[in-house]
Amino acid sequence: MSDAKRHRLPVAPRPQPARHGQAPNGAERARTLLEFGSSVVLDVPGIDLLNRPGIPPLVRCTALPGAALAVLVESASPLCRIAALSRDEALTAELEAVDVAPVALPHRIRGRLTAQGRLSALPTAGPELIDGLFPRRGDGDHALLRLDLDHLAVEDLWGTECCIDPAAFSTATPDPIAADEAAMLQHLAASHPEQLRLLGRRALEHPSGLSAWHEPVHSLSEVRPVSLDRYGLRVRLLSGTRMLDARFDFDRPVTGPEQLPEAMHRIFAHLGH
Repeated sequence: MSDAKRHRLPVAPRPQPARHGQAPNGAERARTLLEFGSSVVLDVPGIDLLNRPGIPPLVRCTALPGAALAVLVESASPLCRIAALSRDEALTAELEAVDVAPVALPHRIRGRLTAQGRLSALPTAGPELIDGLFPRRGDGDHALLRLDLDHLAVEDLWGTECCIDPAAFSTATPDPIAADEAAMLQHLAASHPEQLRLLGRRALEHPSGLSAWHEPVHSLSEVRPVSLDRYGLRVRLLSGTRMLDARFDFDRPVTGPEQLPEAMHRIFAHLGH
């Protein structure tokens, strides 16, 4: 593994002032993180990809049937050349996907997915298949690789799942609002700081929130949105170096982004009461 992986920043702490309601399972969290995370790196142990000619091995992935991933790489990537040279012998590969909060706040890394499997080339994958799997792939020549999964693990704001079933991962669905999450969080941070602060104060009114805060309520200096999913909103309370996460569940899970405005309105509507 590269030095960047050996010196990883930790996922943010997860103190919670109130009980969770519904939560996604490990396979759903892994699927969402892989397809909507900030960056995905694929490494072949024993081969120094970064010092080979070509771009660093940043990739995009999506799930395939049969506990496998389709991996989109630049045609000039060393990963593509190494997989092609291996021919009938599958390579052992390691994948790491990192999820970073789309707004500025302390400890922005929200999650990390790690996977191991057998990497092989897909020489018969034409432009139609690539366009079907990755419709917004950008310019340049691309190729597809296949990673047959042997092991999956995720560490995120929900907790740690060290052994996710690859078959369950293949059939899981990403969170239905993951594609819209960044824009919504950025809007909340820019346009609703006072409402976010009221949410923070509401969290500290809960006995478990106040006991975890260890300071007077008035010491709260800022509240930032951390994550948004079909079950609710997570915010981060800040005061100097002190930090506490609070979770606000929707009345019922949303099934698409069109339901977010009403769900968010119901959360904020109770702040004045």
